[in-house]
Amino acid sequence: MRNRRLLVLMTGLVFLLCAGLAFSADFKVKQRSGEQLQSEYANNEILVKFKPTAKNIPSIHATLGATEIPVSMNADFQRLRIPPTSTVEEMLAAYRANPDVEYAEPNYIYHAFLVPNDPYYSYQWHMPSINVEPAWDLSTGAGVLVGVIDTGVGYENYGVYGLAPDLAGATFVAGYDFVNNDAHANDDNAHGTHVTGTIRQSTNNGLGVAGVAFNCSIMPIKVLDAGGSGYVSDIAEGITYAADHGCKVINMSLGGPTGSTTLQSACTYAYNAGVTIICAAGNAGTSTPQYPAAYTECISVSSVRYDNTRPSYSCYGSTIDICAPGGDLTVDQNGDGYNDGVLQQTFEAPNYTTWSYWFYDGTSMASPHVAGVAAMVIAKAGGTLTPAQVRNYLQSTATDLGTSGWDQYYGYGKVNAYQAVLAVGGGGSAPVAAFTGTPTSGTVPLTVQFTDQSTNSPTSWAWTFGDGGTSTAQNPSHQYTATGTYTVSLTATNSYGSDVETKTGYITVNAASQYVMHVHDIVVTRVRSGSKYLGRAVITIRDANGNAVPSARVYATYTGPNTGTRNALTTTSGTVTLSSTSIRNPVGEWCFQVTNVTKSGWTYNAAANVVTKSCESGDVFKEGEIELAEGAPQEFALHQNFPNPFNPRTTISFTIPTESHVTLEVFNVAGEKVATLVDGTRTAGLHLVPFDATGLSTGIYVYRLTAGDMRETRKMILLK
Repeated sequence: MRNRRLLVLMTGLVFLLCAGLAFSADFKVKQRSGEQLQSEYANNEILVKFKPTAKNIPSIHATLGATEIPVSMNADFQRLRIPPTSTVEEMLAAYRANPDVEYAEPNYIYHAFLVPNDPYYSYQWHMPSINVEPAWDLSTGAGVLVGVIDTGVGYENYGVYGLAPDLAGATFVAGYDFVNNDAHANDDNAHGTHVTGTIRQSTNNGLGVAGVAFNCSIMPIKVLDAGGSGYVSDIAEGITYAADHGCKVINMSLGGPTGSTTLQSACTYAYNAGVTIICAAGNAGTSTPQYPAAYTECISVSSVRYDNTRPSYSCYGSTIDICAPGGDLTVDQNGDGYNDGVLQQTFEAPNYTTWSYWFYDGTSMASPHVAGVAAMVIAKAGGTLTPAQVRNYLQSTATDLGTSGWDQYYGYGKVNAYQAVLAVGGGGSAPVAAFTGTPTSGTVPLTVQFTDQSTNSPTSWAWTFGDGGTSTAQNPSHQYTATGTYTVSLTATNSYGSDVETKTGYITVNAASQYVMHVHDIVVTRVRSGSKYLGRAVITIRDANGNAVPSARVYATYTGPNTGTRNALTTTSGTVTLSSTSIRNPVGEWCFQVTNVTKSGWTYNAAANVVTKSCESGDVFKEGEIELAEGAPQEFALHQNFPNPFNPRTTISFTIPTESHVTLEVFNVAGEKVATLVDGTRTAGLHLVPFDATGLSTGIYVYRLTAGDMRETRKMILLK
C-alpha cells in the first residue's frame, strides 16, 4: 500500500509543494557494469550511408580502397573496412566530401553505464533526464566540497536531530548554523536535507535513492529557520563562510524579489574566491528577477517537467541561465503512479528522526541538479576550474529547449551531465562541436566570420553553410550572396571521434537595406473646400536607414464620412498627399490606411511600418492581432523595436492603459543591465523611446518594460 501525504513549505520566499511517500514494496534494480566509458571506435573501419540517389557506389569504394563488411539485410548503412595505409579520419573526410554520401562516421565502441542499485531509483525520472548515468562513469564529484546554504541538513545525530540513513555514507565537513549561532547546522524544516539528497544522496548502496555527485563532500550551512525564512545578513555570512572554508560550489535554493547590496557583495566575494554559485530562479511564475539568482555571479536555474516544458510556477526572464528538472506535482506524465516531483529522503517536521522518501517540486529542486553537475565537472578537471569556466561547460553543453539558443524560459537549455563532464579536457574524449557566427543577420551580400568553439581538441573541421558552400578551415569566413535563411552545421573530429552541431535557420540574409521601404508616418487632417469637407493624408515613405524614398507609388484606402481608394507617387522628400472626395456635412472622422507601396527594384516591408493606419484623431497601431484605436489603449503592450536589426539606433514603442510609473531597461545576454531608457511616470497611451547603442557591441539584447504590476520582455539585435 502506498501512502500519500501533502505538505506545503515556504522556504526563503520560494514557494514549494511536496507530496510524501512511504514505500513498502521491495524494488530491485539490476546493476549493470560500471566499466569506464571512453569515446573509442574501431581503428580499421567506418560506417557510411549513401543518399537514395547515389550511383556507382562500388566504384566509389574501389577508388578509396574500402571494402564492405556484411551487415544485416535491414541495415540502411554500410560497414566498410578501410585500407591499412589510411586513418579513420582521412577516410571519413574523403567520404564526407562526396555529394552522394548522407553521412560517414566512426564505428564507435560503447560500454554499459552504471545504473545504481538504490531500490527507488526507478522513480527518480529526473536523474536520467539530465543524462547523468554515463557521466557517473567519468566523474562522481570526488574531492569537491559543496556548500548547501539552506535550512540545514540531517547530517548528524545530535539532540533531537538525526542523520538521514541515505546520507550515512556521505562525507560532511563542519559547517555553521547562522540562525542559532552554533556549530550544529541541523535541519528543522526538511527542505535543506531534500536539496542535499539531490546533490549527494548516498548512491549504489542498496538503499533508497541516488544523488548526482554522490562522492562529493557536503558543508551544511544553516541560514533559514524552521519556517523556511531567513535574514539577508545570515545568508551573506553563510556565503562568505563557505568561500573561506574551501567550498568550490554552493547551492542556494532560496531567494526573494528584492535585491540587496549586502547579498550581492557576498556573492562577488565568493565568486572572486573561485566558488561556483548555483541558485534557484524562483517559483513566482513571473519574469520578476529573484535574488541572489539574478546576480551575474550566480547561475540562475529554472525548472522543467518530465516532458521538458516549463511548469507554471517557474520564474523566467532575462536572468535565466540554465534549467533542470524541478518537477510538477500536478501531473503524472511518466505514468509511474506518482505525481512527478523530485524524489529524495527527508523528514516531516517536527519528527526529525523519522525518515521517508518525499516528492518535492520547485526551482529549489532544479538548482541542486546543476550544483551536482558543477561538482562533477570540477572533479573531472582536478579542481582547477574557475567559476566562469564551470559556467561555460554547463551552458555550452546543455540540451537546447524552447527556441534555438538562449531563451528566457530555459536559458541555454537543460543541464546535460554527461556532455558537461565529457567536455572537460581533451585526453581520450571525442570533441563536443560548438561554434558561433558574426553577424548572424544582415543584408546581401553578407560575410559571416565563423568561429570554432568546440572542446576536446578537434583536429579537423567540416562546415556546411546551408547555401551549398562548405569549408574545412577551423575558423572560416563565408559570404552569402542571396537572400534567405540558412542552416549551418559543423562536424568536429579528433582521433577519438566526431560530433556535429547544427544550428537551424542560424543565418538570415535580407535584401539590401537601401532597397527596402516602409511607411514612416501618416498625418490625417480635415480640409474645408467651399461648402464641403474632405479628408487629407500626408504619408511619408522611408528606407531601412531612415532616408526618404522618392517616386514610390503609395496605395491607400480611406473610410469615414465616405470611402474610396487613392494612389500617387512620393516626392523627393518621400511624402505623398492623398485626399478623399469632398462631402457636405461629414459625420465621423476620416481614416487612411496604406495597402501597398511599389517601386521598381524595391521591396515594401509592411512589417516594418511605424504606422499603417491613421485617423484625424491620431495613429491606429496594431500589435499582433490586437488593434489599439484612438483614445486610451485597452491593453498593456511592449512592441518590437524598429528597425530590428539596427545600427546603432532604434526606437522602442509601448502602450499603457493607465498612467503608471514606467521603467524601460536594456540587458545583454549575460543579464547585465546596459541602459535605463525610462524611469518615471508616463500617461496612458503610446510612447516612442529612442535607443542609441553607439557604445555597445554587436549582439542580442533584451529590453524589459515594467509598468505597475505589468511586465514584458523582448529581444533585439544590434549589428555593426
